Amino acid sequence: MPRTVDAETALEEVMAFLDAPPQPGSPQDEAFGERLRQVIAASIPAAPDDDEDDAPVLDLSEDLRRRLETAARKRGEDHPFGDHPDGIGPTLGMNLGKP
Repeated sequence: MPRTVDAETALEEVMAFLDAPPQPGSPQDEAFGERLRQVIAASIPAAPDDDEDDAPVLDLSEDLRRRLETAARKRGEDHPFGDHPDGIGPTLGMNLGKP
């Protein structure tokens, strides 16, 4: 499991991998995915009625945020239920795999 880092460090690590993502399934890929989720979560804009403490930790440009969300979608396109490779099907006793 990747070490815990602050949002700025996570952004730096994501930027290093953004143009050349690591090999799928590698330890670097796992770290990239975790950092990508961390950066996106840290940059979610606050709602107008949110408390000031709920303001985003990172302020990303619209273009960068779009690139990060595209990378996250691409990483998850083979996983219909998110990051868990087996999805929720096994938990519910279903086989949702592709034939």
